[in-house]
Amino acid sequence: MLPAGVDAIWITTAPGIAGALPANKARTLLGQETDAIVFDAHSGFDVNAFAAVSGTLRGGGTLFLLTPPLDEWATFPDPDYRRFIPYPYQPEEVVGRFLRRFVGMLGEGHGVGANGIRPLQNDQAIAVQTIFTSIVPVVLTADRGRGKSAALGMAASQLIGEGKRVLLTAPSRATVESVFKHAANLPVFLAPDDLLQTLPEADVLMVDEAAAIPVPLLLRMLEHYPRCVFSTTLHGYEGSGRGFALRFQKQLDVRAPGWKSIRLHQPIRWAENDPLEHFINRALLLDVDLAPCPPCGGRAGDGGCGAEHRILDRDHLAQNESLLRQLFGLLVTAHYQTRPSDLRQMLDAPDISIHVLEQAGEISAIALLSREGGLDEELTAAIHAGTRRPHGHPVPQTLTFHAKIPAAAELVCERVMRIAVHPALQNKGVGAQLLEHLLAFAAQNGADYVGVSYAMTPELLRFWGRAGFVLARVGHRKDTASGSRSVVQVRALSSRAGLLFKGL
Repeated sequence: MLPAGVDAIWITTAPGIAGALPANKARTLLGQETDAIVFDAHSGFDVNAFAAVSGTLRGGGTLFLLTPPLDEWATFPDPDYRRFIPYPYQPEEVVGRFLRRFVGMLGEGHGVGANGIRPLQNDQAIAVQTIFTSIVPVVLTADRGRGKSAALGMAASQLIGEGKRVLLTAPSRATVESVFKHAANLPVFLAPDDLLQTLPEADVLMVDEAAAIPVPLLLRMLEHYPRCVFSTTLHGYEGSGRGFALRFQKQLDVRAPGWKSIRLHQPIRWAENDPLEHFINRALLLDVDLAPCPPCGGRAGDGGCGAEHRILDRDHLAQNESLLRQLFGLLVTAHYQTRPSDLRQMLDAPDISIHVLEQAGEISAIALLSREGGLDEELTAAIHAGTRRPHGHPVPQTLTFHAKIPAAAELVCERVMRIAVHPALQNKGVGAQLLEHLLAFAAQNGADYVGVSYAMTPELLRFWGRAGFVLARVGHRKDTASGSRSVVQVRALSSRAGLLFKGL
């Protein structure tokens, strides 16, 4: 039992605990603060939820993590495994590489720090003043707990006090509760879709957690509201801030030269160098950054890069922290939304292979392949009829049900889950070079075809088309995260797949 009067958050599915939330509701707590967190890992160790709620802890607070015995936890059939293991695997069959690594870090002596609430910091005061006075777009970035939302609230209040009309948007209203808490004069909140449909008049638009909003929508906001503040968490539980920084700020250079960048460094809710924050950042790789560019001269297709293809052993990768951070840093930078659960899936999900191009110990590119399909005739027929949706076979299911290719799920597919090239080496043929190795690997291991599903852009369509992939399906709706339609493309490797895909 917790002491009387302690404000606590319980994350569990166990019955009988008043106010407890399951892990899939953890996002509703963003923007709140609490004295204690009790996270029940027996109910499933949802690492996204764990990362999200840990940021709600007040200075001096405590996080209680309820686990199986630590020496047995890695073999515990975690209910959360069902989120990423494909049919017909069961949780008991998962190799707990992620948990072995996590338990090892717990044993290194990390603990809760002596946190303390701090007054308004100097860099926070500078941020408020910059937002208040700037007439050009401002990008405000910070790690969690640095007072980013408080700075937005105080700046908005000052602007409204001077007679300015301020609008506030964010992925959800729950994420901006802290902004309102620090604003004596309250801005008007509109969800991104409502904002862009109505385009109400305003002097200043503030966009919180901008990295979670598709870049095309942000650019439309910028076009209508020249005086914008784009605020986002840089090292957050969704891992989207660093990719945002690279992609969106390049657009700002073209569309709004002279825009201002502000970075908050000093913690507000807890002490600097807090051990708990350090442990969570390190264990979940929330603090990874892009590694320096590997040496590469000329175009990879001409042999100028000299990088070698290597398939990584996941047991060794889980024990090689330097390599793991380098790989995940590249994935985070390349993709608009990478979360701690992606790290766990990469290490633990069955039938995943990790491929890299490497030169002088540095990674030029990485790809993740997931082996799917190979289902029996009866199950494939049920998928085609729309009565079964076995988990973990997205491309074979799409081809069988949506594209109406009856036997597609019987064939073996190697799906390209992720492919990422170091930003400094893009447009040099490195991605195409890695893809050639993926196709050879798939063919050698008996796959009938290679498939990929992604948010459609003209550049990606050209990339996959040049590699011989044909379009199998275009989604009817735009993806809420990317703002683009999803597409599925395939390349046949076997004669049977060639016959099935002949009409595509």
